Amino acid sequence: MVNEFEERRATLIALGATLEAELLALLARAGVPVQFVTWRLKSPASLAHKLSRPEKTYRQLWDVTDLVALRVATYFEDHLEQVSRLIEQHFRVDFTHSADKTKPAGYRSIHYVCGVADGPHPDFRFEIQLRTVLQHAWAEVEHDLGYKVDDAMPELIRRRFSRVAGLLEIADQEFVSIRRELASSREAARSTLAKSGALPIDLVSLDALVRQPAIEALDREIAQALDTEFGQAHFFPDYLVKLLRSSGLETTRDVVAAIEKHGSAVKGALPKYFEFAKGSLGFAPESITEVQRGYSLLFIALLSVIRGEALAINKVGRLTRVYLETEFPGDERKAQKVAGELVSLSL
Repeated sequence: MVNEFEERRATLIALGATLEAELLALLARAGVPVQFVTWRLKSPASLAHKLSRPEKTYRQLWDVTDLVALRVATYFEDHLEQVSRLIEQHFRVDFTHSADKTKPAGYRSIHYVCGVADGPHPDFRFEIQLRTVLQHAWAEVEHDLGYKVDDAMPELIRRRFSRVAGLLEIADQEFVSIRRELASSREAARSTLAKSGALPIDLVSLDALVRQPAIEALDREIAQALDTEFGQAHFFPDYLVKLLRSSGLETTRDVVAAIEKHGSAVKGALPKYFEFAKGSLGFAPESITEVQRGYSLLFIALLSVIRGEALAINKVGRLTRVYLETEFPGDERKAQKVAGELVSLSL
């Protein structure tokens, strides 16, 4: 059988690559995010070892269902069911040999055995294994140790593995809960902004903020001024959160008020700002291939300081804190120098 396997190697390699591409395309069309899809061809040594196991007899090479095996790792446990449904709808699943291998401590690995219409033999089947990223980590560690965690394992070691499996189960459930809570928080933030409410500036409120019509209009105005495209991706959210907070815009209401006050000055400030940025920050507008959502908030933050009513020396102090938080962490001298140059421009 091993010799026959070697003779069919080229055919099986081509089939494995085709199945991987087919599965990737299926997941992409369905919009299901996965960490990876891979496939492997069983090695001759592994096949020989499997054929020699005493507990099972193989009549022919094609009784081995994992000559070709695909693996899918999802980020979240609830996505396993989505992937499973797609496989059951799209592939010829042999449910007699497929299984949801859930262990008592919470480890889970779903194994589908599938056939193909134009395989190398009518009895050829291949496997698709589904796990979360954390479950995949468990399986890799178990494999590296060289032992399967079952009743043959010494009890003390088996109990320690069970504790780890329990932690992974909790972690998988928590990741799902966190994802759902973030989605709920984003919806709540959008609702609050629609009612002109105020929220502290953070990553969630910023996500809702950059979708506001006034900010999108400013972003598009900048894109037009730079003769470039307006993109849908967000402009470095963590950077914007630091920038807005350090410039004194602590809430969404503060940002909205600053846009109403300084929004009309953004376009006129662009030439001077980019001249300054090229010399002091080493940044040229020519490197901008598209203006991303929220990019205008960079200028709103800076203008809210520069055009504020404070003394110029105090403006330099605030902008120094801005640049310490963003561009030059730990280098107060550089931050103060750049802040002074920016204030002197009178944007």
